[in-house]
Amino acid sequence: MVLQNNKDYYKALELDLVLALVADKCSFGVAKERILNSEINFNPLAIKRNMAETKEALMILKDHDRFHFDDVLDIGPLLNNLKRGYTLTANELLAVLTHNFATKRVLRYFRDIELEYLVDYLDSLFYSDHLIAIIQKRIDHNGEIKDDASEHLTELRNQLRDTMTRIDQKAREFIQHHQTSLQENVVYYRNDRACFLVKNSDKNKYDGFSYGNSASGQASYVEPRSLIDLNNRKVALEHEIEEEKRRILYYLSLETLKDADRFLSNLSSLAVLDAVFAKADYGLEFEAVIPVLGDDLYLKDAAHPLISKAKVVYNTYRIIKPKRAIVISGSNTGGKTVSLKVIGLSVLLTYLGIPIIAQAATIPLYDAVYHDIDDAQSLVDSLSTFSSRLKSLNFILNRTTDRSLVLIDEIASGTDPKEGEALALAIIDKLGLIGSTFVVTTHFDQVKQYALKQEFILPSSQEFDYEKLLPTYRYLENSLGQSNALDIAQRYIDDQELIKQAKANLSANESEEEINIRLLAKERDELNKEKQQLDAIYAKQKELLDEYEQKLAKFKAEENEMRKEAKDKLDHYLDKQKQKARQILKRLSEEGQKAHAVNQGIAKIDELSLTVNKTADSGSYKVNDLVKIISYGQIGKLIELDKDQAKIEVNGMIIKTKTDDIEFYQNAKTVKTKKAHIERSFKRPAKEIVLVGMRSEEALRVLGKYLDNCYGANMKTVKIVTGIGTGALKKAVWDYLSHLKTVKDYHYADYYDGGSAATVVEFK
Repeated sequence: MVLQNNKDYYKALELDLVLALVADKCSFGVAKERILNSEINFNPLAIKRNMAETKEALMILKDHDRFHFDDVLDIGPLLNNLKRGYTLTANELLAVLTHNFATKRVLRYFRDIELEYLVDYLDSLFYSDHLIAIIQKRIDHNGEIKDDASEHLTELRNQLRDTMTRIDQKAREFIQHHQTSLQENVVYYRNDRACFLVKNSDKNKYDGFSYGNSASGQASYVEPRSLIDLNNRKVALEHEIEEEKRRILYYLSLETLKDADRFLSNLSSLAVLDAVFAKADYGLEFEAVIPVLGDDLYLKDAAHPLISKAKVVYNTYRIIKPKRAIVISGSNTGGKTVSLKVIGLSVLLTYLGIPIIAQAATIPLYDAVYHDIDDAQSLVDSLSTFSSRLKSLNFILNRTTDRSLVLIDEIASGTDPKEGEALALAIIDKLGLIGSTFVVTTHFDQVKQYALKQEFILPSSQEFDYEKLLPTYRYLENSLGQSNALDIAQRYIDDQELIKQAKANLSANESEEEINIRLLAKERDELNKEKQQLDAIYAKQKELLDEYEQKLAKFKAEENEMRKEAKDKLDHYLDKQKQKARQILKRLSEEGQKAHAVNQGIAKIDELSLTVNKTADSGSYKVNDLVKIISYGQIGKLIELDKDQAKIEVNGMIIKTKTDDIEFYQNAKTVKTKKAHIERSFKRPAKEIVLVGMRSEEALRVLGKYLDNCYGANMKTVKIVTGIGTGALKKAVWDYLSHLKTVKDYHYADYYDGGSAATVVEFK
């Protein structure tokens, strides 16, 4: 029998199928394998760590874009070959280069994110700028060695080109002077040597070498004496070039070998990060939750992840002390096994740090999860279904403890009902004595009755619709379910007389307890229907209440807006009237009226304005408004309002005054409005600027304005695209950047982000 923490043991719970769903969210192979080969670890520290990591990843995904690990290649095999003495190919070195760039990209993504648990994996990541530079200098993006990978290779390439030019020149001369001897005026290559297709009658004229006949046999491939030395030179140069390439690859391989172990460690850390974010992705897709750990098991509105949303029924499961067990009864195909699997999967997925489908959940820390669900015959051991089940139960009973979770489907089925019933009761008694937490499903009436009498067992059932003769898949606590085999048979068997006879036979053999259980089950179903009707009425009333509250809030908002609009119009009108009045008073003053009378008139105008403002504002003061106490000239916060009395907090002191002695502190509102307007009108600069095609003077003028805007917008990094060209523009830009005090650092972009054609600028 397999150990309980082996992933294969939980296939009956369909854990492997759920893991496949999570693995599909991974970006690269190592992480996928990590998910698919997940082992259940019952160590509390490991469980808490798994849960905390996924929870942190979920929080990151809610605030940031998903980081994808698509460009993280599995370079493990090539690194292991390297450690065994192999020389890496150019393509393999390109993969190493890609790995370094991917690692840098990972670190750059997480650079500004505060982490508590995932930071350990990031701290272990390593990349080598030295290796990036030497590989990038020698290997192009197609995985080919560059012609200028070394000075010697450049020289050999030039010599080869010169030799090929001379071969071409000699070949043209030969064709020009010996056209009558040639089958075709074309240069052929045999054994990497230039030769011609010469008629057989003339093949010995040119003191050279023959490389076989043509397909027709009428001509031969001949290398004339005039090309032998050049061909020898060509072959020798090609051999030297290949040797130089091997030397370059060997050098790069040795440099890679220095950090091979650190790159292998990278793969492990990157696989963990990819796997953790795959779990978080899965959680977001299924609207799942990370449970909390506790002493009781509680799953609110839980569901099986393999059942489609269109068909799934959400149920709530609870094992809360003093209860330690659930006995589920009900009809065939009514969902008993699904309930068993939902409970088991929820525990296992929680321990792996994978979110579960539920509104809320609490999961205890078990030392093991055992199950007896798979009822297939053991062909290997030549066991019947019942014998196979007994072997599984024996395995469980010999290992379970008072801290274990045990799941048994159709306990002790597959044999004589009376004997099976007796065995089932004995097994439940044994599990009760051990103190295990367990969930069993059954059709046995004696087991149902036993569950009713035991304080530590919660009897429950899967609901059945007697009108439609179909299961509803709803899980019901404190209830007993019937198998309903005859009701279900009524839907599938045409001979209804046969069904009637079967029901008559059942009634004749039913005990009083069985009759009572059946009647209780029907009464329960009727009560459930009434409860559903009441729930529907309650939901409708709540919907109407929510609609009323929304309309009330909208009305209040419109009322406040109307008040504000009326006040604004009144203020505007008063300003105009005040202006006219002042003009009149000024004219009166000019005509000789007394200064005292003029000033009195101005004061009355201001007083009128203040009175009207207070009247307009009096109905719109709210707690926490910023107000001015007119008699004191102090600014404070309104903390209490009672009819015409107000309490204002000013510099920590509470001042009581009347509402007609306060007014809104308008300056604060004006400042806020202006600030909001400025913020709305501000446009954030782009993250990169393209200067390709500009003259240096024009480019620097445009660049200066762009960098000022970016720095003012508090941007951390930007990219400047200069292209490669002659390098003059890039040099001018770098010289300019070196004198800017706002620039912290600048460097070439990553290989796949523009390389030397682009410059990344980091601000202080």
